[in-house]
Amino acid sequence: MPVPLPRRPRRRAAIAAVVAIGLGLAAAGRGIAEQDPGEDWSPVVYPLQRLPIAFSHARHLGRGTPCAACHPDAATSRSAVDDLLPTEAACRTCHPIDRAEAERVVPGAPPAACRVCHPGYAAGVVPRVYLPPPPLKFDHRAHRATPCDGCHGDLRKVDLATTQHLPTMAACLRCHRDGSEPRRCADCHLVKLGGLIETRFEHGTLVPAHDGLGDAHGPGFKNHHTQEARQVGASCTACHDASECVACHQGVTKPMEFHPGDYLHTHPIEARRGKPDCSACHRTQSFCVGCHEREGLGTRGDTGFSTTDPARAFHPPGWASAGAGPNLHAREARRSITSCTSCHREDECLTCHSAQPGAPHISPHPANWRGSAQCRALDRGNRRMCLRCHVSQAELGCDWSAH
Repeated sequence: MPVPLPRRPRRRAAIAAVVAIGLGLAAAGRGIAEQDPGEDWSPVVYPLQRLPIAFSHARHLGRGTPCAACHPDAATSRSAVDDLLPTEAACRTCHPIDRAEAERVVPGAPPAACRVCHPGYAAGVVPRVYLPPPPLKFDHRAHRATPCDGCHGDLRKVDLATTQHLPTMAACLRCHRDGSEPRRCADCHLVKLGGLIETRFEHGTLVPAHDGLGDAHGPGFKNHHTQEARQVGASCTACHDASECVACHQGVTKPMEFHPGDYLHTHPIEARRGKPDCSACHRTQSFCVGCHEREGLGTRGDTGFSTTDPARAFHPPGWASAGAGPNLHAREARRSITSCTSCHREDECLTCHSAQPGAPHISPHPANWRGSAQCRALDRGNRRMCLRCHVSQAELGCDWSAH
């Protein structure tokens, strides 16, 4: 019976240690090279193995042995659960094995003694190979025209081949360009009732661990996945149902773990930096401004600041003025307009920055704005935003001119 393996290793170091133990049973005293699994290799896709056997791919391939000689069923296999490891019958083609003679030696012939290939052999007991099938769907027959090293790498430099030499998702995407589409994920991955990808297994939980698709679920991904979720072709829906998104983004009660303790007092730093984007869940003009005014931090509430007494002004002198002035706020407004809107509403900006009658008509745009690429992009995307300031239809359009 196979020895149970540790379940759900939490660190790559632990994974490598267990794999090294399995390799060590076969490699002790033989100098068998161990391969670095790399970031793309997944211990959940390829569960931990036990290989108490000594076998050199490099030696066999160096003698010109074709892959099909040891793996004859690979050309017809249509399932990832098929056992494609060489049997004793395949080895007997070259090795004069005789179970009745455990220490048999035939001059001029390849090794035949049991202990040569089975280091743990003792008194007729042969340690068994434990190689659990991957939770994947794979058709070897459909890939029979592809050279073996196209998926498994160059094994002419490898002694004991392990699951680390099986193809990773990054390797598959070199040919299967459309494999990154959510609707195609189920072509290779197992699915559960409802069509979502099965991610929970006895030996671990499957989560994206590399940047092949730009969705690596690293530390803090739950709270900082905005950019990945918004990108074109995001694969979130392959594993997650829309109800999971709604539970956080539109739910009445937000998850308590989203913001750390006492976040109310520490959030100004992240709010000014814009990471995470507060507007993803909160409306600036209602939620943020309303709270700030209730706390006495808004311009319309009863605060200790004064707009007439420079000694009690929130902003320094010259921050904003109706004339040319220094207008120190311009640079800050362009850098982070969200900081301004935490206290000021749009109508306050329009008292100066608009074409309305009586306004000083101060343009918030930099020099050479009209007709620029950014001007045209905003005009195409949402012209109604332009109408906030440009009240005359004649003033609209990036090609408009006063002459």
